[in-house]
Amino acid sequence: MKKQVETLAKKYDFKTKEGYYNYILESLINGNRQQSKNLFNQMKKFDQRDFLINYLKHDGGFKTSCKNICIGELCK
Repeated sequence: MKKQVETLAKKYDFKTKEGYYNYILESLINGNRQQSKNLFNQMKKFDQRDFLINYLKHDGGFKTSCKNICIGELCK
């Protein structure tokens, strides 16, 4: 069941949604691609879009890679 990002942030002991967003990104950076996908997929569609549009910017690095992976998850 998909949840709001604020609820997920609390579940993982983050004070803000950005903390949860960072966790998704850090999971990818640390080589945990599946964990990153799972964390992304736990969020409601609105929060997934917020993460993709407002949090991840095209930086040519990890944020761009994470964005591409998450977009792939949305398109399943």
